Amino acid sequence: PNGTPVALTATPAGGFVFGGWTGACTGTGACNLTMSANRSVTATFLALRTLTVAVTGNGTVTSVPSGISCPADCTEDYPNGTTVALTPTPDPGWEFSAWSGACTGAGACDVSMTQNRSVTATFVPLEWTLDVAVAGSGTVTSVPAGISCPGDCTEIYTHGTPVALKIRRPGIGPKV
Repeated sequence: PNGTPVALTATPAGGFVFGGWTGACTGTGACNLTMSANRSVTATFLALRTLTVAVTGNGTVTSVPSGISCPADCTEDYPNGTTVALTPTPDPGWEFSAWSGACTGAGACDVSMTQNRSVTATFVPLEWTLDVAVAGSGTVTSVPAGISCPGDCTEIYTHGTPVALKIRRPGIGPKV
């Protein structure tokens, strides 16, 4: 009847989220109408898509919109069509190397949630320790310098540094 107040409630089914009202009501809040004329209202429900993040090495991945803070919280459901920006933050002594899965390379990772997606962030140590042992008689040296074993048999090298080891046996020339 004319003048009747009507309150509409949107209740999504499992696996969906309420996306908003259009027509005589707008937005995502309450929809309260007074029937002083014919009215039309549409409730839009969006499918939820699951984003799963994995971390290799030592670091954290966070998301905008919020929900992912991996390795503590690595799975989140987002409404279909949402773009999720992932940010890698390496722990001290580590650096971000690359994305794999729904994102690749070392640049920005913006995931379009049009289906369930998975992303892995790989972090690598900034430095690696090289330990050399000599059995028998002879010496081992390194290029770049740092190893002169026996004596100095351990050296720390920056990630990605090529290291050549030279072996010198008594009475025989160097061998790389």
